[in-house]
Formats: sequence, C-alpha cells, structure tokens
Amino acid sequence: MRRMVQWESVNELNAFRLLDCDPNVTRFAEQPCEIVYVDNGETKRHFPDLLVETKECKEFWEVKPESEAVRPDVSIRSALLTKHLPGWGYAYRAVLGHDLAKQPRLRNANLLLRFGRNSVTEREQEAIRLVLKRQGALIWSDAHNGAYGPRGREILCGLALRGKLVFDLDSAWSPGTQFFPGKVGI
Repeated sequence: MRRMVQWESVNELNAFRLLDCDPNVTRFAEQPCEIVYVDNGETKRHFPDLLVETKECKEFWEVKPESEAVRPDVSIRSALLTKHLPGWGYAYRAVLGHDLAKQPRLRNANLLLRFGRNSVTEREQEAIRLVLKRQGALIWSDAHNGAYGPRGREILCGLALRGKLVFDLDSAWSPGTQFFPGKVGI
C-alpha cells in the first residue's frame, strides 16, 4: 500500500502481508467504516477490520481467530452482513487467522515483500522478458547467483508483486522455484 498500516493482531498483520503480495488487490484499508445494522429489532454497530478492493469487487473482511469466529454473536452478524451487503455493492467475509498463517504461503509472501519493494526499470524488465522468451521460466537460484543481473532477486520479486511474473505461492520456496509470465504480461 506504500504507507504505514495499523494492525490490531498478528492475524491482521498476516492479512496485510498477503494482500500486499496479491497483484489482484488494488487497495485495502484498515477499519474503513462503521456498519449499522439491525439484529432482532436491536440496532448494532460494527467496524469491519478491512476493506479489500480488487478490479472485480469490494469486500469487507473481519479477521478473527476461529475461537472468536464461531461465537453466536459473530456468526449471526456475519450471516446478516453476508446476506445484505451485496445490495450495497460489497461482499462480507470472515477470514480465519489460521488460514492467514498457513505456510509456506506466508513465508513466501514475506520473502516477496523483502526483495520486491523497489521499482524495476524498463531495461531490467525487457532483459527478463527476453530470458523468458528463450527459456520459458526463470529459476530462483539463477536470480540468486546473478544470472539476471546484480538485482536479479529484486527484479523477480518486484515483477511478481506487480503480477508480471507468477510462481506457486503455496509451495515451499527453494533454489528450484520457477517464475512464469503472469496474466498482466511482461
């Protein structure tokens, strides 16, 4: 998001890291609004943890440990908001902390963020495009060993953060990890 974000739990921090790595996410914001709703005739107020926007949709997320997500008041609220918010143009979902902490996905996201934050020049991107055209895939160990230039790791991670390269985020990162052209194209 290129700004500091405030998180109230490790689960929210994990959500921010994963969202920051998802090229489909165009924007997210913490504690974005107050939702006023009626439950059994009683007016209630809810502050969702996140607003997540993609090119296709806008979703409010409530990030909870499973023990809290199954509480009756939280379950009822989630069901009501899931049913009624689409009429206002928003989806609603409860996101569980253990899903956000799944490995190796979270470790991979952290590695992408560690190396991929800096910009990639047009020249570096073109050099990668030409290698991809010849080889079909890019290998992490080659990037680490300088085959794609002195900033090879940063270039691969930067292009992956921008959706120009993809790799299997749910497989353990290794020297053999392969990067392929993304939907955005390179």
